[in-house]
Amino acid sequence: MPLPIKWSTYNKESVGREADNYGVYELGDGLGGIIYIGEGLVYSRLLAHFSTGMEPCPGSAFYRVEYTGGKDRCIQRQNAELAAYARSHAGELPKFNTRSRQ
Repeated sequence: MPLPIKWSTYNKESVGREADNYGVYELGDGLGGIIYIGEGLVYSRLLAHFSTGMEPCPGSAFYRVEYTGGKDRCIQRQNAELAAYARSHAGELPKFNTRSRQ
């Protein structure tokens, strides 16, 4: 089940408005398909996925975030989102998620 939050345009201006607090986030392609589900300190993690970052996700056009308030909770939420995605996509994970922590 995707995060119940509206997509935002994935650019440095939009990401600059995010807090560097713990949360789970999704990156989407130009069609709104989920290509990555991540967790951690949101601002820092989103910056890492730009083409010049440490963990680029080419094709990212949108993102959405759910803040969780703590590291343990964001890991739990990421695992739940990955499991829900896999259930609805014949066991497959998003393009840039290579493994689950489950």
